[in-house]
Amino acid sequence: MPDHARPLRVLRVIARLNVGGPALHTVILNDGLRRRGLDTLLVYGSVGPQEASFEDLARARALPTVHVPQLGRRISFFDDALALARVVGLVWRWAPDVVHTHTAKAGTLGRIAALVYNVAARRSRRCAVVHTFHGHVLEGYFGPLGSAAVRAIERVLARVTDRIVTISVRQRDDITRRFSIAPPGKVAIVPLGLELGPLLALEERTAGLRSGASAASDEVIVGYVGRLVPIKDLETLVRGVALARPRLPRIRLLIAGDGDERPALEARVKELGLDDCVEFLGWRGDLAALYRRMHVFVLTSINEGTPVSLIEAMAAGVPVVATSVGGVPDVVEDGVTGLLLPPRQPEAVASAIVSTVMQPDRATAMAVRARQSVRDRFDSARLVQETEAMYRQTLFETRGGAPAVSPADSSSSSVQ
Repeated sequence: MPDHARPLRVLRVIARLNVGGPALHTVILNDGLRRRGLDTLLVYGSVGPQEASFEDLARARALPTVHVPQLGRRISFFDDALALARVVGLVWRWAPDVVHTHTAKAGTLGRIAALVYNVAARRSRRCAVVHTFHGHVLEGYFGPLGSAAVRAIERVLARVTDRIVTISVRQRDDITRRFSIAPPGKVAIVPLGLELGPLLALEERTAGLRSGASAASDEVIVGYVGRLVPIKDLETLVRGVALARPRLPRIRLLIAGDGDERPALEARVKELGLDDCVEFLGWRGDLAALYRRMHVFVLTSINEGTPVSLIEAMAAGVPVVATSVGGVPDVVEDGVTGLLLPPRQPEAVASAIVSTVMQPDRATAMAVRARQSVRDRFDSARLVQETEAMYRQTLFETRGGAPAVSPADSSSSSVQ
């Protein structure tokens, strides 16, 4: 059929569908776009040995997918070359209108594959190349030389990218001004969209603690949900709980998730004498029940994009404390919808936990405002609509003003 009559065809590439914000985002986005009549294909790699998988979410929604085993988080010349060859072949055979990449490794290989295709294709058939920064590895992950190399690579890749998407205002500023990855005209802001209904449906409650000094005798549940990796700086959270314990003798810390840092964190908990009050839960699927156990949710990351677990806690009505890094201040307004702290300061974490517990009326008021804030801003339907509009405008520009293809009913193509 003519291009203008067939559905917009989107090939999405992500390094792996591990439990976390980027994978959840891609599954929700592909599902929503298919419901709007677009033809989508999700290409993904392998999860790490200590990572939980979101592959079941894609299967449950019957999303068309291709698993490329060699594609993953770690750098391997041999595996990366095989993954690139596979992705190039998929792009050639599937001839997408849009190639949209997520995460650094997939962003590199997917954009190279799209470039190979576009060099050979006539202009009216070129694909629009889109990359989303969910966070970034431009600082905090490597040493000075490694970070400089990553920034140089991203600047080169930006030149062959038609649209770069950031998920927060501050992240856009990082990409356009702080690290000079791409010019402002090439960058679009499309905030996350999540399926928060089950959390928003939970009954509103108070912080669950009595006021003033009497709160010190209550059990206080502090929680964290996410990966146990260095960038999350969970050592600061553990040390903050240790410093708060003299004021809150019945404090408990629930850590839900897993990752490479778990053995070191368990050793640190033992060293600080916190064995009796810190519980490592592993990956959990019962998020609503988990968040409802918490009196305070704490995030102590060194760098972040837009943290899903923070938004989930706010949707569940849990008072939140977070470090003011990356896109976090775009989610939490300090003193209004939560408390923001500088990174790597356990004393500040302890003070914020104690303040939240000792002032439950203030904490509850912030939690109520936070819940309304995320309800309004992080809706999945809004994400899908804005993304489709961005695709069509970018494709129009990429093909030199050629009409973008229109939505039409059709079953998604299958690629092996």
